[in-house]
Amino acid sequence: MGLFSRLFKNEDKEDLGSPPPDKLPLRNDLCWCDSGLKYKKCHLEQDQLYLEKQRQKALVARKSCSPVFG
Repeated sequence: MGLFSRLFKNEDKEDLGSPPPDKLPLRNDLCWCDSGLKYKKCHLEQDQLYLEKQRQKALVARKSCSPVFG
């Protein structure tokens, strides 16, 4: 394995799942996946988990680049 491959290898590649659409439906609207179910019964929990993982990932990246957090 080359030097650059080892340097830029992403060990902690985490699968966040499929991303939700840019504009999420309201709780009682039909789900964006066209299942016919309400959003709150179909993808609400999965989308909230996905977005929370995205926020945590961005926070870790911001802290790693910050001189304050080192």
